[in-house]
Amino acid sequence: MIVNIELENSEDFAFIKQLLEKLKGVKSVSVQGEEEYEMIEGVPAHVFEAIEKYADYVKEDDCISSEEFFENARKKVCELYSRK
Repeated sequence: MIVNIELENSEDFAFIKQLLEKLKGVKSVSVQGEEEYEMIEGVPAHVFEAIEKYADYVKEDDCISSEEFFENARKKVCELYSRK
């Protein structure tokens, strides 16, 4: 069975989606605007597909370690909070 729900307030979709996903036997929940797309955790599925496609092209040289990331973040915080 396919059920269509028309919402005036698109912000309600996240609540409705969570409610529907709790029902036994629900296979998928999607939203239709200008184009139809499936939502995963409140994010359109095509976003995850694009991230996965991008990940295939990322090389080890393009990445930094978590230590480097947090070191850079601490430096940036110091720059932003230092008086000029």
